[in-house]
Amino acid sequence: MEKVILIAGISGELSTEMLQEALSRRFQTIVAMNPEAEHPPIGEDWERLLRYLEWNKRSSLSAKSLVLEVLSFADALDEVFLVFEPPKDGRPLHELPVAEIEKVFDEWMKGFLFLSKELIFHFQRRKKGTLTFVQYEPIPIITPLSLGSSAFFRAMGNALFTQYQNEPFIVRGFQSHTEDVKDFARFLLAPREKPEKTYGKWTKYSGKSSFWSFGRSGS
Repeated sequence: MEKVILIAGISGELSTEMLQEALSRRFQTIVAMNPEAEHPPIGEDWERLLRYLEWNKRSSLSAKSLVLEVLSFADALDEVFLVFEPPKDGRPLHELPVAEIEKVFDEWMKGFLFLSKELIFHFQRRKKGTLTFVQYEPIPIITPLSLGSSAFFRAMGNALFTQYQNEPFIVRGFQSHTEDVKDFARFLLAPREKPEKTYGKWTKYSGKSSFWSFGRSGS
């Protein structure tokens, strides 16, 4: 039986590499994208395994509809990867248009909260599933929007690790600063001998063969 995964978040290089890796492993893969975003290129005809779905991060109704659409495409949903890559706008705060600030709050904060709520509700009813937070920051982040949204994503993960630690589904997180995005994508989707070691906390991937973990509280 094929594993069914959903990749959702900010469209970027990591999401594209994760898509390619998932298809190479024959996972049934759904990718949630902004309505106006272009579909990442893929090397073959993966029509049977791949589905793109629109996700308006500003809308709680869109998050609910997304989960329903996923379940109309696949019989079940095994794992969801919520992928965070920080805003790359390096302009100082006084030069940012108000609309750009609002967009970051909507897409990098509200969107993740709305979708997490719907996914947790689904996994609670199903009594299994994995919600995986992925925080990828290959370059130093210094702007208020980047630092603020990064801190929010990490804090949200920490809160959910604690709040849902006794549920029948899994919540966990991975973080990396490596520049080798292909290697990180392979790491995220590879099977693990002892997956329980990653549950309920952040696991940091260094880009090497070994990795180490952060405690549940995070920082």
